[in-house]
Amino acid sequence: MPRWWNELQKRDGTGAKALMLLTMFAARSGEIRGMLHSEIQLFSDKEAGQRGYKGVWTIPKSRMKANVEHSSPIIQPVFDLLQQLPRQGDLVFPSQRGGMLSDMTLSALMKRMHADDEVGFNDNRIQRPAVPHGIRSTFRDWAADMRQPRDAVELQLAHRIGSKVEHAYFRSEMLDTRAKVLTDWNKFLNGF
Repeated sequence: MPRWWNELQKRDGTGAKALMLLTMFAARSGEIRGMLHSEIQLFSDKEAGQRGYKGVWTIPKSRMKANVEHSSPIIQPVFDLLQQLPRQGDLVFPSQRGGMLSDMTLSALMKRMHADDEVGFNDNRIQRPAVPHGIRSTFRDWAADMRQPRDAVELQLAHRIGSKVEHAYFRSEMLDTRAKVLTDWNKFLNGF
């Protein structure tokens, strides 16, 4: 994963930046491609210092697989990437023709990265070229191997935890803990 991440960072363009953000959040493609500036709430410097992350991105339920609103902490590297992007309307990653990037933009980029690399980037389990959604699986495997807090990881992936009874009582988003998980993930991506 760090080797792939290093190659991705050498790429430029909207699709590459979207794929970077997808990776840093361990998000689904549609969540990232539809991301709006108005969904991003940045904290004051004081609050960011207290919390240890820069803000929160809240995805409306209409763009979530489970049809439930989902929030993610914006850690420093995500904030830095967002600051690099030109602002042309509310859509964070607009296509050249206007509107949302197509799902194929990210998939095609990963195919080109695989083809351009001497070794390629295969999913070790199935020996096929890696795809954007596989990044979520890689994140989940990394989190298990690194003994990251299970509930925080599952919440970051926007998965439901436990039984119906537990759903009724478990309302925490664990944003502070998830920010630490994402910070550790980012360190892993960068080879630290």
